Amino acid sequence: KGGEKGSSAPVDISILDIRVGKILRAEAHPEADGLYVSQIDVGEAAPRQIISGLRKFVAIEDMQDRNVVVVLNLKPAKMRGIMSNGMVLCASNEEHTKVDPLRPPAGAPLGEKVQFEGFDGEPIEVINPKKKLLEKLFPDLKTDASGVAVYKNSAFTLGSGTCVGFPSALVR
Repeated sequence: KGGEKGSSAPVDISILDIRVGKILRAEAHPEADGLYVSQIDVGEAAPRQIISGLRKFVAIEDMQDRNVVVVLNLKPAKMRGIMSNGMVLCASNEEHTKVDPLRPPAGAPLGEKVQFEGFDGEPIEVINPKKKLLEKLFPDLKTDASGVAVYKNSAFTLGSGTCVGFPSALVR
């Protein structure tokens, strides 16, 4: 049934293309109070435009020139009339009253791919939202008691260290 290639492959964190990015510019979304429109350098030829729901949580001046952790292989989506080409990963409390972007380690090059020990698969080219793959991963994405971002206890790892957020949070 379905006949889709790779549909029996296990769904784990390796399906996501997660990379280091730097917000070059963030602006308030003209049509939505809770959204920012950001231009993010992820080491590609041109910056990516990414919409994030951080406006109620992070001051606009704290968004500028900030290094972040970005999922690149999500299907582009229009959010209130503006295209978004990725997702900024954030730490969030259960009540979703405190949200803050994950931080890559100092010195991590833009575009460096986040690795997870024990999860060595290749990213899917485009994550189709209809398949609810992200939703299958979310229960195992969190920060530990010291703030290190983990998937099933495997840290978000780069050559220069680990990605962090505030302690004991969900990662979304």
